[in-house]
Amino acid sequence: MGDDTSPTEDFSRATTTHYPSPASSYGTHETTNTKATGPGRCPSRYDWSKHMSTIKRLYIDEDRPLKEVMEIMQKDHNFIATARMYKIRLKKWGYSKNVSVRSEEIEPLLKLLNDAGSQGNAEIPSSEVKLATGRVVGLDRLAAHLKRKTQRLSATDTRRPSSHMSVVQYHQGGSPSPKSLAINSPDIFRISELVFADVHAYVCGRIMDPREMMNVSNPNMSVTTVSTGPVFSMVHSARRFLEEDRLEEALALLRLAPTRIRDVILYEPPDSLHCIFMVIVHLLTISGAERLVKSVRALVSYASAMADERSSKWAPQYPLRRILRCLSSLSASEDFALRDMAVHAWKCLLRSQDLALGAPACAETFPKWLDLGESGGFDVLPSELLENMHWEVYRRNVEEFGENHRSAWTQLYLLSELERQKVNARGLPTDKLQRLLEETLDILQDLPPRQGLAAKYNCEANLARIYKKNGQRGLAESCLRAAINTSIERNGQEDPLTLGDILELETWLAEWGKDAKVEELKQWQAAILVNLEKQSIEQSAQVVE
Repeated sequence: MGDDTSPTEDFSRATTTHYPSPASSYGTHETTNTKATGPGRCPSRYDWSKHMSTIKRLYIDEDRPLKEVMEIMQKDHNFIATARMYKIRLKKWGYSKNVSVRSEEIEPLLKLLNDAGSQGNAEIPSSEVKLATGRVVGLDRLAAHLKRKTQRLSATDTRRPSSHMSVVQYHQGGSPSPKSLAINSPDIFRISELVFADVHAYVCGRIMDPREMMNVSNPNMSVTTVSTGPVFSMVHSARRFLEEDRLEEALALLRLAPTRIRDVILYEPPDSLHCIFMVIVHLLTISGAERLVKSVRALVSYASAMADERSSKWAPQYPLRRILRCLSSLSASEDFALRDMAVHAWKCLLRSQDLALGAPACAETFPKWLDLGESGGFDVLPSELLENMHWEVYRRNVEEFGENHRSAWTQLYLLSELERQKVNARGLPTDKLQRLLEETLDILQDLPPRQGLAAKYNCEANLARIYKKNGQRGLAESCLRAAINTSIERNGQEDPLTLGDILELETWLAEWGKDAKVEELKQWQAAILVNLEKQSIEQSAQVVE
C-alpha cells in the first residue's frame, strides 16, 4: 500500500473495490435538490421517493383521507406538500382509491372473478383483491365496476365478442386465498423485488464466495487491470459541465460513455454494479435531467445488450446480467422510475456488503456510501450512523498507529468529505469543514511522492472554493491551481477532472477581471477538448470493428 500509483489505493486499507469515487476523485458538486422539505420549498423527487411507502400505507392501506395523510406526514416526518402535489404524485405512482382498471386488465380480472365465484357460497364478507394501482377492493365492488366498464366498451367497440365481455353473477364466499386473488403489482414493484434479490445474490457471491462468482463470470478477472475510474471521472465531470450549461464540454465526455461502459461489462472489475448505479443516479439527479433521460436509457440498454453478448461467460441467471435486463426494461417507463430504482438498489447493494463483511470490516464501504451521497443527495445516507462510526474508527486508528498513518489520514479525509456533503445539502457554515480540510492537507503534504494524491486533490479543490466564498481570491486561485497540478500528476493532463478545474478557474479569473490569465486557460482547455474529441472518434471506430 505504500505505492500510490494506483488511484484505487486512496480510499481503503484493504478493500476489494477499485475505483476513484466522488469522495476521492471529485468532491465539488453542491447538492441542492435533496434538502429536507420545509415551508416555502417544494419536495424533491427524492423526498417523494423516500416517503412513497409511508404515503401509500396511510392513503391506500389504511384508507385515510388525504387531509389526514398530509397532517401526519407534516407532523411525523416534516414532509410538507400541497394537496395538488400529493394528487399529482399519487397519480404518477398509480395509487388511486377509485376502482380503476385498464382495458387489457379486464379479461384477467373477469377470469379471476369467475374462478372465485365457482369455489362456493359461504359468506365471507371480507373477500378482497389488490389491484395494480395498490387499491384493495371487495370482489363484489370489483364485479360491479367491471360490469359497467364492459357495457361501456361493448357499446363503443362492436368488434369485441360479447361473450368475452360478460360478468358472471358473483357470489361471495368460498373464495381462494388472498394470495391467489392478488393482481400483479405495477412493473416498478415487481422489477424492484427482482433487482434487490439479484443485488443481494451478487454481493454474496462476490464477498462470501468470490471464487464461485469468478468461475461463473470471468475466469480471468483476478488478473484484470481495468478500472471503473475513467467512468467515474467522465460522469462526474459531465454532470458538472451540464450544471454550468457547458453542453459542448459535457457532450464531448458523454460520447466516451459507451466504450467505457463496454469495458466495465467486458472485464467486470469488482465494483461494476456500484459503477452502473452511479452512472444512472448521478446523471438523473440534476436540475434539467429531463434532457438526459433518453441518453441514460440508451446507455442502460447498451449495457444490457453487452451483458447478453457475454452469454458464453454469464449464465442467464447470473445476477449482474439479470439486473441490467430489469433496469433496461424499466428504463422505458415515464418520470424518474429508473433513477429512483437505482437509488434503492444502490442502497441495497451497500447494506448487503456491510452485512456480508460484518464489523469492523464494513468500514471499507465508507467511500461507497459517500459516492451514493454525492450522486443521489446527502439525505439518502444514514449520515449520523456513518459519522459516529467513522469518528470512532479514526480515533482508534490514531491511537494505534498515529495520525500520520495511512489508516488515520484516510479516515480523516473521508470524514471531511461527509462534512462537505452535509454543508452543501443543508447550507451550514463552513468553519468545521475548512478546519478538517486544512488538517488533512497538512498531513498529506508530508507524505512521500505520489501517495494520497486523490485526497490531496479534493482537499485543495474544496479549500479553494471555501476561500473564494470567503473573498480570499489569492488563496482561492493558488489552491485551485495546486489542485489542477495534483490532478495532472495523478491522472494526466487530459483527464476530465483537469478540464473541469481549468474551466472553473477560468470563470473565477474572468469574474475578477484577469483577462490575460483567462486567455491562457482558454488555449489550454481548447487543446484538451480537441484531444478528447479525438479519443471519442478512435474509440467509436474500435466499437464498430
